[in-house]
Amino acid sequence: MAETAYLSGKVVKWSLPVISGRPGPDAPALKRLLLAQGELAQVHASDEGIRYMAVLELRAGCVRGNHYHKVKRERVYVLQGGLSVVVEDIQTKARDSVRLQTGDLLLMLPGTAHAFQTVEPGQAIEFAQVQFDAADIFPYPLV
Repeated sequence: MAETAYLSGKVVKWSLPVISGRPGPDAPALKRLLLAQGELAQVHASDEGIRYMAVLELRAGCVRGNHYHKVKRERVYVLQGGLSVVVEDIQTKARDSVRLQTGDLLLMLPGTAHAFQTVEPGQAIEFAQVQFDAADIFPYPLV
């Protein structure tokens, strides 16, 4: 599984491997399985529970985010489509851009400002170990 770290590891991107048919015993926990019944993407395998999940529609020309969280470790998995994600460490002001496409998983740690720009329309899911808390959204204009 290809893994790339950004902003000194505060942002991590995984391109999930695609496996056709039944996976073998050495297959990674996170993967995309291409099965006769359709794709099954395994995007979370951890003792860490999920208390928040949302489905995002990625509309052409739109931007989501432009904020950061102090508590939430946010994960985004692209079901279909493409995003350009601008990320910035709010303490060091280090900035980077991450390109996501179908099958990519992104983790952003607290204190990482982020903005999602749709490159190709589609859908994504966002999930976190903490419940949604509007008080943990801090505006931070990136784009």
